[in-house]
Amino acid sequence: MSKVTLKVNLSYDELRKAISELSDDEKEGLFFELNPAWGKALQKMEEDAMERIHKGKGIAWEKLRDEI
Repeated sequence: MSKVTLKVNLSYDELRKAISELSDDEKEGLFFELNPAWGKALQKMEEDAMERIHKGKGIAWEKLRDEI
């Protein structure tokens, strides 16, 4: 498969405008594509939370909701 290289020259304002026109899902995908460490950290947090829940160490949503 051939590799395609694309260089785009946009001002900061043009880039912000283009991003603002993306859907929320597209913005989220772009964020994690540009910040892979955040995606890994979020995945690790989710795995840790699921492990706590399976061990019975989780906090019920209802209890959290009532405390907020």
